[in-house]
Amino acid sequence: MDWKFKKDIPPQGSSDGFWYDITDGGYIRPKEILGDEEQLKILNEALRIVSNFEWTIKSKGILEQF
Repeated sequence: MDWKFKKDIPPQGSSDGFWYDITDGGYIRPKEILGDEEQLKILNEALRIVSNFEWTIKSKGILEQF
């Protein structure tokens, strides 16, 4: 995908890794940096789907953290 960003956006920080920063209240705010509403919708839906998958495998005891 050719991502379309807004002009003059500040650098997006990361502290606990990309996944945390984009899903769990971290520092990356797609709505503030993406300039295309359709891309924002696609990204948000993808994050929702993957987050749901993560929650499901955790709740079923399938995910083992090392």
